[in-house]
Amino acid sequence: MLPCFTEGVAPNLRQNAIQIALDYLKRADEIDDYAETLQFLVNNIDFMINEGQRNKLVLANRAISAYERHRKARTVELSRVS
Repeated sequence: MLPCFTEGVAPNLRQNAIQIALDYLKRADEIDDYAETLQFLVNNIDFMINEGQRNKLVLANRAISAYERHRKARTVELSRVS
């Protein structure tokens, strides 16, 4: 696992990006399990910050897109099992 270098970043960058993504996903009714969604967003945003991304809107938008792809893939996989 990569070390987390978010401590040296603007203090609110991570929190703001996560909140933007959560707000959007709530309004879009995309959240089935809040804790799972939050963990997915935190992991995704932390990874991008560690890669050097510093724009909160880019972080939020990319995390939203990744979550939507993840959710769609999970739904397709579950429909195959049923």
